[in-house]
Amino acid sequence: MNIMNRTKKALADSKNAGTKTTGEGETGGEGNQGVQSGSVDSKTRGEGSGLGDKGISYDLQGRGFQSLPPPKYDYQGEGRVVVEVSVDRAGKVIQAVPGTKGSTTLDEYLLKVAKEAALKARFDPKPDAPLVQKGTITYNFILK
Repeated sequence: MNIMNRTKKALADSKNAGTKTTGEGETGGEGNQGVQSGSVDSKTRGEGSGLGDKGISYDLQGRGFQSLPPPKYDYQGEGRVVVEVSVDRAGKVIQAVPGTKGSTTLDEYLLKVAKEAALKARFDPKPDAPLVQKGTITYNFILK
């Protein structure tokens, strides 16, 4: 084995101290998973920001979503906007209050577009849900 291959193997093995494998990731095999431009020290594997569905996540206990449209914005602002949503049994958002606990910005424009997007979201119907079920949708605005 030449010096370059021995050095590569030694560095790869250092990330897996105490294990019998030289691979990292979820599928096993040789080598490290992830994006080529990523860092071997990262704990996030694969594409994306790790923030949910392209910067959008939700919490509405016991329900999936049918659509979570992204906010329409072309703006040089960033931060997290948490929107408290009220959802009816059919899955329609009937009320949206942006800027609730967990938000990192109170920028009026970002609050406005987050509210508009939240009102367009649709969740799975649930006939046995409360008449109005409350949850949250979180939008992570990231400068591009």
